[in-house]
Amino acid sequence: KNGESAGTAGYSYRLEAIEVKLVEKGGKAPGSTQDAYRQRYVSYQTHVQDIGWQGIKYDGDVAGTSGQSKRLEAIRIKLSNNTSYNGTIQYQTHIQDIGWQGWKSNGEMAGTTGQYRRMEAVQIKLTGKMAEKYDIYYRAHVQTYGWLGWTKNGAKAGTEGMSKRMEGIQIQLVEKGKPGPSSGQTAFRTK
Repeated sequence: KNGESAGTAGYSYRLEAIEVKLVEKGGKAPGSTQDAYRQRYVSYQTHVQDIGWQGIKYDGDVAGTSGQSKRLEAIRIKLSNNTSYNGTIQYQTHIQDIGWQGWKSNGEMAGTTGQYRRMEAVQIKLTGKMAEKYDIYYRAHVQTYGWLGWTKNGAKAGTEGMSKRMEGIQIQLVEKGKPGPSSGQTAFRTK
């Protein structure tokens, strides 16, 4: 109502119909007002052992594999072009025989390709107004442990010093003040 968005952004879906009704101020809506607008917030792509770069995933989708014993080797993460606020996404990976590589941003590759090195952990954070308006949640699927718990806003996810490969990852943005995903498990393990 009253100038709010309806439809989608970032999905490449066409608008096929629209219905408009005038309602007396304070009157009841003609139907549900839930889920009137959908927007993609974050996209990510992983480089997987024996597969290479997989297709792009969005907003909580699983990137990587589960049950195939294949290591993640690299990742690229970007914010949607449709975001309403300025700011970037930054991330760094902990890589076999290298350690923490340093922060990357906005679709740059973190990790390695062609070196047969496993990603073991990741940190992801937002900057600028995006960091004021959203929390970034993520979790890692790790060799032996499966899915570890969710963490957010630059904390470590995965393992360090244990020689365990990351096999999958999920990433999603949640508006500040709203509850994020939770699993009750630890998100990071170290020796």
